[in-house]
Amino acid sequence: MAKKKPQKESVFREAWDNMSEDFNRLLPEKLRGQKDKKKFVLWLFILEIVVFGAIGTFVYRWWSG
Repeated sequence: MAKKKPQKESVFREAWDNMSEDFNRLLPEKLRGQKDKKKFVLWLFILEIVVFGAIGTFVYRWWSG
């Protein structure tokens, strides 16, 4: 009878866990709660998209004349 291989954890789940551990080391104590951390990460992502979008637009307009 063939042995079952243990199922690997999802790559995305592993990446999320690694990112969460990194954020736990960086965030202040009050932001380490699960709900607050998710909210912080979401706002950080939105801010990153807006800032990189603005910088990208500026560079594109400057470069294309």
